[in-house]
Amino acid sequence: MDGISPTPQPPQQQTNIFLIGGLIGVLLLFLLLILNYFNILSLSRLFPNQLGFLPHREQNNRPISQPTHSPTNYSPNTFQYDTKKAKKILTQYIKENIKSEFLPQNLEIKQGLYIDNKVSSLKNMFGSYFSKNNAIISINFHYKENTNNPNDFFIFIQLTKLEKVTLTPDIANSLSSSYFINPYSPITNCDIKGTTSYCETFKIEKDGKIGFGAIIAQDPSKSPPKLTSIVFTCFIPKESKDYDTTQSCISP
Repeated sequence: MDGISPTPQPPQQQTNIFLIGGLIGVLLLFLLLILNYFNILSLSRLFPNQLGFLPHREQNNRPISQPTHSPTNYSPNTFQYDTKKAKKILTQYIKENIKSEFLPQNLEIKQGLYIDNKVSSLKNMFGSYFSKNNAIISINFHYKENTNNPNDFFIFIQLTKLEKVTLTPDIANSLSSSYFINPYSPITNCDIKGTTSYCETFKIEKDGKIGFGAIIAQDPSKSPPKLTSIVFTCFIPKESKDYDTTQSCISP
């Protein structure tokens, strides 16, 4: 039996195959040229003697500089609080509220000072801390954040010679008037919780909220039991961000 010979392809079909194959080859060559130019697949560097003539972009070997706002050198734009104004405002508040016999000759106001005489990183907080006539006095003031407007004022006076006593409105008013120039209204309410007695008056005035009070606490875990006696006052201006929510000088 004779072998079957392959059917010859028409000339037009052969021409189409050659055209498609040629087009694919051109596209591949074009892709290789692009990859070589951008140094993605650098044939001219891999084969410099044979393909070094191919066009390619020169590489810059200089180190890449850090972006201007990279985390390594970014510095946030912090608000500059007016320290001179803060010291003037706080000094005036102190002299208007604390009797002169309990004030030092020179008041020192520090930025970032807590009521416990520790300095923090808070730039909108200012304070003063000193001792005189058996009293340890802490004053604290805040600017409203990112402004130079007062947010709140606090004064705490710790009594170092007071004997153990349970607070009553009369005792609280007597203590308050002994240290403060002009308590705005009498203290009428007191509360006792365990070994702590607490009295406070908190009123709304035309320019803000004002409070006065006293607290006496005994720590029975100490030997002898430690007694802490404090009289306090505060002022929350109407412009304060805490004006609407504040209902006491020391209670949340």
